[in-house]
Amino acid sequence: MSKTGTGAASRLVRPMRPDDSEAVATLFTRVFRPGAPAPHPDLAPYLDRLCFTAPGYSAETGSMVYDHPCTGLRSALLSIPFRYCLDGDTITARLLCSFMADGREGQVGAARLSRYFRAANHDLLIADSASAVSADHWVTGGGVVLSVQSLAWQRVFRPARAAALQLRRSLPRLGGMVALAPLALADRPFRHLRPTLAVEAALGLEVASVGADAFRAPAMAMLARFRLHPSWTELEFGWLARLASENERHGRLQFRLIRDTGGATVGGFVFYGATGRRAEVLNVLCHPGAENDTITAMLAALDAEGYAMAVGMAQPFLMNALQRHRWLTLKHRGFCCIASRHETAMQAIREDSFYVGGLASESWSRLHADF
Repeated sequence: MSKTGTGAASRLVRPMRPDDSEAVATLFTRVFRPGAPAPHPDLAPYLDRLCFTAPGYSAETGSMVYDHPCTGLRSALLSIPFRYCLDGDTITARLLCSFMADGREGQVGAARLSRYFRAANHDLLIADSASAVSADHWVTGGGVVLSVQSLAWQRVFRPARAAALQLRRSLPRLGGMVALAPLALADRPFRHLRPTLAVEAALGLEVASVGADAFRAPAMAMLARFRLHPSWTELEFGWLARLASENERHGRLQFRLIRDTGGATVGGFVFYGATGRRAEVLNVLCHPGAENDTITAMLAALDAEGYAMAVGMAQPFLMNALQRHRWLTLKHRGFCCIASRHETAMQAIREDSFYVGGLASESWSRLHADF
């Protein structure tokens, strides 16, 4: 803790404790939900599960707060520890999310927390939804901004329903007045006039729905292509899947494997979805050389199941395959930042030989779209 400052000021930055959950819930609501009269009753219990029950949790790897004896808890940075593999060795990654500060004293605390979370002090730091200001702090602290992973890809299948869903997200009061069911009729002529809206299935491939346990082992084999990737032990992946499944705002959490005619797995993906709405793709994985087949099989499956659109994080190894599809666009999603004290990790990052995103980021957290 000495690296955060000297004297009494440094002691104001400390690990978050379970008895801080109510105060952090209040701070979160004040900062991110300013119109809410009080914290959601489920927020503090969720923070307990999120911040203190991860298999790799310890006070040294968990969330940090700035707690002033006069003004109380005015700044916090939530941190979730994960095991990552770096060239065969295990390191501890800290997923940083919901950096919050309230008032002038909170800004002082935010500065002190930023100094604590510098690259030189940690094995691996990850954030995938940073603001422009936060991204600048990352670079100042020795990190890098990942340009490709800061983009979201979006593929529309049914334009009328997709437009209505987008309106609901951007203008909830107005969008809520739009009925979705009649739009299915409007999409039929759209798809007739623009046949390329439909995605042709990849020949010789089958997309199978599986459970989280059945997905993990093939996923680890596909992650092995990267020098730096999540370890996803059985214990940790089970914890992730259980907590991610609580995020029902985006639909049901689903795992799919893509297999060839011989039954061999060539790719897979994880997503949230409710048929007829928006598929929120968390992770897309594949073996080297199977990128085109994996993207085509995934999009064809989601189209065949009736989704209006699909969105997901862009990844360097998938860009060529994604850009082969019509009606697919890219847009900024929030800055994805990463930092490490290990030069080998930074080298892997510069070489694009690393994997981050989805269940290896904060995209599954309820803090994004709930409470």
